Amino acid sequence: MIGVVGGILDFASATNLLISRATQEPGMMVSNSPSPAWIVGLYVLGAAVIVSSVFSVMSLGFRLPRLFAVLMVAFGALMIASGWEMTTGSMAGTTDLLLYGYGMLVVGALMLVNGASMLRRPMAI
Repeated sequence: MIGVVGGILDFASATNLLISRATQEPGMMVSNSPSPAWIVGLYVLGAAVIVSSVFSVMSLGFRLPRLFAVLMVAFGALMIASGWEMTTGSMAGTTDLLLYGYGMLVVGALMLVNGASMLRRPMAI
């Protein structure tokens, strides 16, 4: 469930960044505007988080619990870093994305804690 919420947050923030980038004036150059690579990276992160969360509840997740725990820790760290980048306002166009940034910080922290707890103890079947 955490992964699906995190993926939705990634998609929503990337879409909002894409819309804010598209509505800039053609001659307006902002030195710290979000790059297309950042936006595509958020889409890829969202897709990877959702796909891995779906696979984690399938039989593959029960056969490889450590792999999904490591993925959850890694995705949680990436979401915390992305959320921090959005909330500090160091990129133009992200000041209206504070809610997404804070949401990504919370969901990333939950994913990090959940993945770390899955690494510490074996999963009961």
